[in-house]
Amino acid sequence: NPYIWGGVQFCVNVSEKAYSYELAQALKQHGIVWIFCPVSEEESEQWLDSLVSALPKMLVAYKSGLKQVVHCDFGNNRSRTFVEAFHFLLKGEHLADEYKGCFNHLVYNCFIGHLPTLAETEAVIRSLANI
Repeated sequence: NPYIWGGVQFCVNVSEKAYSYELAQALKQHGIVWIFCPVSEEESEQWLDSLVSALPKMLVAYKSGLKQVVHCDFGNNRSRTFVEAFHFLLKGEHLADEYKGCFNHLVYNCFIGHLPTLAETEAVIRSLANI
């Protein structure tokens, strides 16, 4: 896929499924560093744990000038939540991307309980800025 192999250097997999050995080898052959931070669509502590794991690594990659991609299975909620959290980490403000009546996916997932309250989640994200 030219969108993946065409310059991406850092990949964040927030799907519940780890890469196959073959895909992991292909990424390595193309010089793509990847991390696996699984997130279930079910309510769990895993959402926050995975955000806390991924965001500092995404920040290092960003500061190193690496082109990044974040993905889950369908790109509708989990990956967008991580991208919006990363935007909040960088800018200190929320990215407008309305989802199911909420300002964005990050706000939505705080509202429905996948993540702690919005204020708590924002505080956690802010704390990662200096890592």
